[in-house]
Amino acid sequence: MVFLKKISKFILPLFLAWNPALLLSNDDINVSKLRISSLKSGVRIIIDADKSPIYEVFSLQNPNRLVVDLAKAKFTENFSFPSTSGFIKGVRFGSLNSDVSRVVFDLSSPVKKIKTKIRKPSSGSRRTLNIDIESHKNIKVLNKQKNKIEKQTAKNNKSIKKKRYTVVLDPGHGGRDPGTSYKKLISEKEIVLNFSILLKKKLENNGYRVFLTRGDDRYIKLKDRVKFAKSKGADLFISIHVDASKYSSTRGFSVYTLSERGLDREAEKVARLENSLSVFSKKGLKGVNLKKGRNLIDHHNINEAFRKARDSSFEFAEILVDKVSERSQKLTRPHRYAGFAVLKSPNYPSVLVELGFITNDNDRQNFNNRNWQSSIANKFVEAVNKNYK
Repeated sequence: MVFLKKISKFILPLFLAWNPALLLSNDDINVSKLRISSLKSGVRIIIDADKSPIYEVFSLQNPNRLVVDLAKAKFTENFSFPSTSGFIKGVRFGSLNSDVSRVVFDLSSPVKKIKTKIRKPSSGSRRTLNIDIESHKNIKVLNKQKNKIEKQTAKNNKSIKKKRYTVVLDPGHGGRDPGTSYKKLISEKEIVLNFSILLKKKLENNGYRVFLTRGDDRYIKLKDRVKFAKSKGADLFISIHVDASKYSSTRGFSVYTLSERGLDREAEKVARLENSLSVFSKKGLKGVNLKKGRNLIDHHNINEAFRKARDSSFEFAEILVDKVSERSQKLTRPHRYAGFAVLKSPNYPSVLVELGFITNDNDRQNFNNRNWQSSIANKFVEAVNKNYK
C-alpha cells in the first residue's frame, strides 16, 4: 500500500504522457452513474460510462480510503453520488490535474483485496467499470451480522410457524357392536368408518395430524377411545355416529357436547381418582397430584380444565353446525347436550356428531352417496380450519 501511495501520483499521468493522442483528443469519457452494492465478501463499486474508461485504482491508509483515477472523464449533468454501503463511509471527488478526475471513497477499515473488470452489454458502446473490494475487518463483521440475521430470522419463523394441530376421529361402534342399522342392509359402524376414512384424508391434505380410533371393523371400549386420543396429544376429538328414530320422517345433522350437569358429575369423579395420570395428559392439569390429597385449589383446577374443554367444544360445535347446514339438512335444535362417555375428558375439546338418521330414506341415501360424503367432509374441514384460524 505504501508503494502504491508513492507511485500513484505518477502512474496514470505517465500512461497519458506515453499516449498523447488521449490528451489531444476531444473524446471525453462521459460518466453517467456511480453505484455501490454489497457483496458477500465486501463491496462492489460500479461506474457507468459511455465507453471503456482509462483508470487506476489503489488504496491508502491513515485514514483508510480507496482512490479511483479516471482519465478524460466528464461527469454528466444528471450524475449523482450514491448512498454509502458496507464499509464505505463517504464518497468525494475532485481533479488530480486537467486530464485526470479522482474519486475518493472513505473507508471504515483497511482494504485486503481489489479486483477490477470492465463489462460491456450485448450491444451499444456503454461500459461499466466494476471494482470489488474486500476488507479484513468487514468480512468478519458481515459474517457476524449475517449469522445474527439468520438466527433471528429462524427464531422469528419458528415463533410464527403455525402449529400443526392433531385431530382424533372416532368412528363409533365397530366389531360386535354394529350400532344402529336398517333392515340388516346397512349398519352404523360401516357408515361412520367410511366417512371417517374420507375425512381423515381431507384433513391431512390441509396439514393436520389425524388419527382414527379404529381403522377397520373392530370393537373398542369407550374408555380406550378416550385414552387413545389422550395418548396422541389430541387438540380436537370428533366422535362420528348416525342416529335412528321410530319416526321415519325425522332427519338431519346434529352435534352433541357435554352438558353442564354431566360436566359437574365428571369433575367430581376425577376429583375422587387415586391416580391423576389415568385422566390427565401433558396437555391437561400439569402439576396437579391427586395422590397427595386434594385441596380447594386442586378441585378448582379440575373444574376449570373441564370448563375450558367444554367451552372450546361448544365453540367448535357451533362452527360445525353452521358449516354442515350449508350442504345438509340439520335437525331441529342441531346443537344438543348429553353426557356421552367419549366427551368426558378435560384434555381437549370434543364433540359427538350424528350425520343423520339411518331410518330416514333421504338421509340413508346420502350415507351411500360418495358425492354427499365428500361435500360434508369438506364442510368438516372448513369448520376445523375456522376453529384454528
